[in-house]
Amino acid sequence: MDLSLALGFAVALLTVYVILRLLAGRLKHLGKVALRSLVAFFGIWAVNIAGGFFGFHIGLNLVTALTVGILGVPGALLLLAVKYFI
Repeated sequence: MDLSLALGFAVALLTVYVILRLLAGRLKHLGKVALRSLVAFFGIWAVNIAGGFFGFHIGLNLVTALTVGILGVPGALLLLAVKYFI
C-alpha cells in the first residue's frame, strides 16, 4: 500500500468520525423531540376520547403533537386554552 493512499484513507476515516460526532448530539436531540411528540400524540388522542363525552376535542396533527412534545405541559395547557377561548 502506498503511503499517500494510506494517509488519504486515514484522513477520510477521521473526517467521517468527526462528522458523525458532530451530528450525534443533534440526532440525540431530534430523537428526544420525536419520542416526546409521539407521547404527546397519544396524550392528545386520550384527551379527545375523554372529551368526546363532553363535546370537547383538540385537533390531532403534527403541529399540535410537536407543540406539546417540545413545550411539554405548558404546551398542552396552551392548546387547551386556545381551544377553550376560540
